[in-house]
Amino acid sequence: MSYFGLHLQTPVDEWDSEILWAAEQGKPYKVCKGFWVEMGKIVKQLSPSTSTVYRYWLDHQQPFLDRAIISPAEADAAADEFIFFFKDSINQHGDVDYVESLNETYPSANILTQRKAVAFDRAFIRRLAVHCPHTRPIVYTAPPGNIDHHEYDVLLPLAEECEAAGGAFGYHNYWSVVNSISYAASQGHAYDYQMRWAWSLDEYLVDRGIRVKWMLGESGPIGAAVGGYWQLPNDGWLLNSVWGGDIDGYMSDVEIMDEMYYSSIPGLEGRLIGATLFTSGYAGWEPFQVQGSLLYRLTDHVINYDVITPPPPPSNDFEEEAWRVTTEMQQNGQNGIRLNANAGIQQQITEDNLYYGWDFQIVTAETDVQNKTVQAVESISGGPPRRVYVWEPGQEIYWFEHP
Repeated sequence: MSYFGLHLQTPVDEWDSEILWAAEQGKPYKVCKGFWVEMGKIVKQLSPSTSTVYRYWLDHQQPFLDRAIISPAEADAAADEFIFFFKDSINQHGDVDYVESLNETYPSANILTQRKAVAFDRAFIRRLAVHCPHTRPIVYTAPPGNIDHHEYDVLLPLAEECEAAGGAFGYHNYWSVVNSISYAASQGHAYDYQMRWAWSLDEYLVDRGIRVKWMLGESGPIGAAVGGYWQLPNDGWLLNSVWGGDIDGYMSDVEIMDEMYYSSIPGLEGRLIGATLFTSGYAGWEPFQVQGSLLYRLTDHVINYDVITPPPPPSNDFEEEAWRVTTEMQQNGQNGIRLNANAGIQQQITEDNLYYGWDFQIVTAETDVQNKTVQAVESISGGPPRRVYVWEPGQEIYWFEHP
């Protein structure tokens, strides 16, 4: 079953019939997010197992954050004021599973604003339980790439309270596409953008005994600077600088991401609610629209997608064998042979070097160990290899470092 769902700012043609068609085929959409409360009731009537998410659109949110940092009591008052905008509608309709907090208020390298956002989100969890007891909170609706990898400690009390409330973190996980070159499968880009939530933040939280749910509240391809970094928030898939309207390209990304979702720890543990593809409806986001032919293709994907069970990570025995083979090759003089620049491992090493400032180079010829391509690398500054990249065509690139 696909993790992808709809992000509906306003209704678009046939959105409801597509939800119904998938449910009738026994492959319902996992999640549907809307900006109007009545959406929840419609979805539940058509597809009872689909999770429903409501977002209240608010243009001016800074006063809520400024108040939240003053004291817990003032944070509660600010959360009350925000929730009052929609509580009566939520309670009247009663078909909304989750409600989102304030949108994208977590910038990197700004600890004061981070603390304000955490204070508000903690209050939002507390007060939503009082005002709308049948719904659960979605907090930390952070923009892609935020907050930075070394800043996660500020989120610990929020994560603990979110888990206890049955809520979810709502990171936005756009992936970069530049001139029809997709970075959906790039491990380096994924670690910083589309899979940061699972490969970085969730791992950090799990190491501290916290297991939150995840609802990726905005997802999909987005434009970026050359090289795939510095994502451009207004550049959607229809622009020539992104996918140029190429539905096949868009859907190939969706398949790649679904496999990544399933192989992640939250996916394997059932903690991923879903990911909503930005966006459908509402003037002003025309380059991002998911409707018409793309909507039909998405429904076909939801109905027909069968997850490819990812292979287990290489065992220690495999790692020792791969290390032995590559070390032996180097000792025998089979070194300095580079792969084609378009090959998977060479491309990954190049991207890793560029982004992280590394100076790794391949020091053994390409070889095969248990039907997997392995390649030892070392720093050009010298010394023995300390990293081995492993690649099985069609699967993610894996690497390990030898002690």
